[in-house]
Amino acid sequence: MKKLIFSALVATALFVSSCGKDDDNGGGSTSLNGDWYLYSIFSDPDGNGRNWTSSNDCAEKTYYSISDKKIKHEYYYLEGSECKYYPIYYDYTATNGVFNMTVANDSPNVRKGAKTSIKYEMKGKELFIYLKNNQQQEVIEILRKKGVDYSYLDPFVGYWIMTKYVVGQQEFIVQDGKCLQGAVVASSLGATLYLNYPENGQCNKTINSYEWIKEGGKYYNVSNPAEKTLWDINFSNNNRYMTFAIDNGRIVMHFTKVK
Repeated sequence: MKKLIFSALVATALFVSSCGKDDDNGGGSTSLNGDWYLYSIFSDPDGNGRNWTSSNDCAEKTYYSISDKKIKHEYYYLEGSECKYYPIYYDYTATNGVFNMTVANDSPNVRKGAKTSIKYEMKGKELFIYLKNNQQQEVIEILRKKGVDYSYLDPFVGYWIMTKYVVGQQEFIVQDGKCLQGAVVASSLGATLYLNYPENGQCNKTINSYEWIKEGGKYYNVSNPAEKTLWDINFSNNNRYMTFAIDNGRIVMHFTKVK
């Protein structure tokens, strides 16, 4: 679980664009001209429910080079052990939060002139894309612009890898190749906890996604609108280290931030 992997969704289904030259994002104007990189995604790649995932080394090469009238989608995906490159170029316009896109004449892939539309939204300095995959399931992509400071985001937002798992007085160190593994992928919209742990000779693998809010400096699980549950989350080492306690503090998971 060193790297949670973006599903290799077919590139033609993931049309991603931008809006005009500048947008008021509520946290200061950020020009959309430039290079935007895929940061996290909310999808259901294997039919087990939608979860937040982070990218592998191959997918991290994907970016969207945006100018006033064109978007170059420099798309990389993992097929087996091979990182493949599949660029698509678009001409576009934007109206009322919708990108209207046409595959450009100079695009090296996809039928020239093919059209599609998707929804977009700026939240802070992040670009949110709402689209459909090949199974017509909604996918949310979060893009970040290269060179922009995102330190204003809550420290919980990011990709965390578990390093230690404490149960009562027993301490277990996470090791490569062993069952015990864990990760958290958190965005401003939600978070997913990936946890593998040994029990009765078996390796249990769990994936749970949540909606969360922060009030008065405390974190709450609000996945069930009728029940707001406190999360015992604490940070240290300049917000690069996190503890996440569950079961009334009997179990404490220790995480280090990857990005």
